[in-house]
Amino acid sequence: MWQLLSPTTLELIFMILRDGSETTSLGRVQLSRLSRVCKSWSMIALKLLWASCDDFSRLLSALSDDILLHLRENAGETQELQTTIPHADLGRFSMYAHQIRDLMYDHRTIGTAFQLTSATMLQICSQMKRPFINLRRLHFTSFDSKGWYIIPYLLGPTTTHLVLDVRSDVVDQQLVQHLATMKEALSDVINVAPNLRTLVIKIEKEHELLFGVLSRFIVGLRILRKIQVPLGGPSLPSTLYHLSSSAHLVVADLNIYPGSLDVDQLRFPPGAFPSLRTLNFSSKISIYLPLIHSIQLSTLNSVQLTFHEHSPCPTETFHTLIQATCRATSSLQVFELKIVAPTSHRQLSNLPTAAVLLPLFAHRKLEELVIDLGVPIQLNDADIDTISHMWPYCRKLRLTPLDAQQRSLESAGWTSKVTPRGIIALLYHLVNLKELAIEFDATSLDVVGTEGPVSEPYLPYRQVGSDGHLQARKTSSLEILDVGRSVAADPLKVASWIGVLCPRLKELKWTGDSEAWARARLVLQKIQRLYESNEL
Repeated sequence: MWQLLSPTTLELIFMILRDGSETTSLGRVQLSRLSRVCKSWSMIALKLLWASCDDFSRLLSALSDDILLHLRENAGETQELQTTIPHADLGRFSMYAHQIRDLMYDHRTIGTAFQLTSATMLQICSQMKRPFINLRRLHFTSFDSKGWYIIPYLLGPTTTHLVLDVRSDVVDQQLVQHLATMKEALSDVINVAPNLRTLVIKIEKEHELLFGVLSRFIVGLRILRKIQVPLGGPSLPSTLYHLSSSAHLVVADLNIYPGSLDVDQLRFPPGAFPSLRTLNFSSKISIYLPLIHSIQLSTLNSVQLTFHEHSPCPTETFHTLIQATCRATSSLQVFELKIVAPTSHRQLSNLPTAAVLLPLFAHRKLEELVIDLGVPIQLNDADIDTISHMWPYCRKLRLTPLDAQQRSLESAGWTSKVTPRGIIALLYHLVNLKELAIEFDATSLDVVGTEGPVSEPYLPYRQVGSDGHLQARKTSSLEILDVGRSVAADPLKVASWIGVLCPRLKELKWTGDSEAWARARLVLQKIQRLYESNEL
């Protein structure tokens, strides 16, 4: 029977066995056993077994012990390997390497596990010329400056995704040598991997000299579609201009360290980022505004912004940010705005209102909205009712700030003006809403005794059938509710109201220490158990 199955069918069955295992290591064990059944199964199982290699040491284990011993004895810390390894001895290593599509290379791990120097690894890779001929994705880390010489031998024309984990603390220790090695190696990468589409660079802290080397590398890649990089230093304006001129860039995740940059130095071409669909931007507002003003797109549908400011932002800045973003695109579906700034001692009358959200009302297809201005937005039931009609497709709505500035506002007498009536209207109209973060005044809930339910105006609307009889209440599909610093009076009343309104709720969150909300969650858990047992 098994002999009649096609290779494609066998591969599908093996993939199900691998993915259905409890752990990744157990899935590998299953494939290793399957590879020893027969020759026809061996090729398929080995292909899946070595498709992803998250530890290069596992591949080196394919070399025999005598070869590893020979390599250690004939390569010092700095000298080249003097002898050539017979190709027959590298046969199994080569066969497995040709199967790898996804590789994680950590040069420090290799040196620790096998005591192999950079010169030794370079000799192995250079002797085989291109050992990873089918590699699609490479995650590269090196704690040794000489380890960067190896990266061009790992890549090839089939590589489309590159992740560079640059340890800036190691660079500081060997600054001149490390930067020179990186510059030379990355120049070779541009030539050996001309089809790179995705570039991710991870760096722990700001380093101007390192930014210069990375910027030259980024500018040399002409057909990037997705980029996630830190930028800074004197080369920042030219790098941003190059990226904004690219007709291929679809996803841009930029973490910009402006330093002492003069904003007037920033220049962008007409119609910047012509193909951009997703923009994730982390920096200062002064850097973002010139960039977003240069964009006029109908394809940009996701914008996620994080700003770190040294002084509190006035309310007018919030409105300017949102308005500029909404003008840059006509098809916004995901918008996240987070501002981290020192504590503001503004008066309650100067808090932002629902007016800052007005430009977003033009984007009726908005699916995710996260607004964290560092201060609460003054909303009332009328504002919530408007929101519920403006974004009918919304799945995630978060309008609560972190508690950094809210405590001072609470001490000044600030409370949310949203009542349970507004929450009901929101959940009634936003039928796709799965996650909600909003503060409201839960003390206005009215419960008729301990035997009766929550009074009628505070429960979901009921539907009237064609026969005039009331049918089942319309409930929400909400799964996550974050109430922030909302005030809860009676936990039993609050929990019974939420339990009836949101029977599918999986998680209730709040900010700070609140015994009332902790007790409400316990009651909710009991209500959910009753729903599961069909007793409600």
